[in-house]
Amino acid sequence: MGTAQIREELHEFINQADERILSLIYGMMKADHENILTDDEQRDLDKRIANHKNGESKSYTWPEVRLHIEKRE
Repeated sequence: MGTAQIREELHEFINQADERILSLIYGMMKADHENILTDDEQRDLDKRIANHKNGESKSYTWPEVRLHIEKRE
């Protein structure tokens, strides 16, 4: 099934959906849209990943992170 056909079927489903389904679909789409990074955020993330892969930044294991958090409490 191609993208155009999926969109067409989704439009039909939405047009026939009750309020509960519409609220669920809206919530999913809004949450997904809000999780999109800006260009600046993506560049920063790419830089941090590159620094990590090159060994230029400190990284921690999960047990180290957990111990640090537990000490703060």
